[in-house]
Amino acid sequence: MSTTIHWTADGGLPEHELILAAVPGVGNVGKLVIDTLNEQHEATLLARIIHPDMPPHSILEGGLLTPPHLSVHSVGLDNGQNVISITGNGQPMTPRGQHEMAEAILKLAGESKTPLIAVLAGLSAKPGEENIHLTCSSNEVQSELNERGISVSTEQPSGGMLGLAGLIVSLSPLHGVPSAAYSAETVGTSIDVVAADRLSQRISSDFGLGLDLPIDNTRETAARLLSMMEGKEIAGIDLSDEDSGSGFYA
Repeated sequence: MSTTIHWTADGGLPEHELILAAVPGVGNVGKLVIDTLNEQHEATLLARIIHPDMPPHSILEGGLLTPPHLSVHSVGLDNGQNVISITGNGQPMTPRGQHEMAEAILKLAGESKTPLIAVLAGLSAKPGEENIHLTCSSNEVQSELNERGISVSTEQPSGGMLGLAGLIVSLSPLHGVPSAAYSAETVGTSIDVVAADRLSQRISSDFGLGLDLPIDNTRETAARLLSMMEGKEIAGIDLSDEDSGSGFYA
């Protein structure tokens, strides 16, 4: 058994401008952007992507127990555009599982004629370093983004990308799917709200999405995300003694 897609709506993706994808990682920057986007805009659950190598932790969603998965949402933006978001609380724990899930996501994107799939990730950096690097896996996409005035990096992330995030982008040319990866520099605490806010502004500027994910909303989403994680480190949030209780972490 490999990857399966369980559709909760009519099968297939609606017309969209972009796919944004992220899984937990350094600073949880990308996941925080997508979780906030889903909560602040009109997001509709389309499907769950399931793989047997996902961490075996079923969770409650809407009062119902669901298997470990990545969620696929359709997000209607205020400017009338539509984007697809893909995220979850984990990724397959084996290289084969990560590869198979990346292939399934790219196949879905290819069938839907996705204009671009953008993976959002954090990049460990020293305090004060706040760059956001956009990296491609094909010369064609790199040239197209440069022509649109979007800055593309050819040097960072110098260490490459691990796991599902890196595989989605690096395998995309084999599926004929345009892709790019955003790597936002972060000090690497459990959840970096400031870096996530910076990343959302960069994406919105690059693609004219008109995103408005104010940091206060991102903070609220971060607190809920933290409740599903070990530890209680949030960059950009000053947790009071009252706020740092059991409601914020497992």
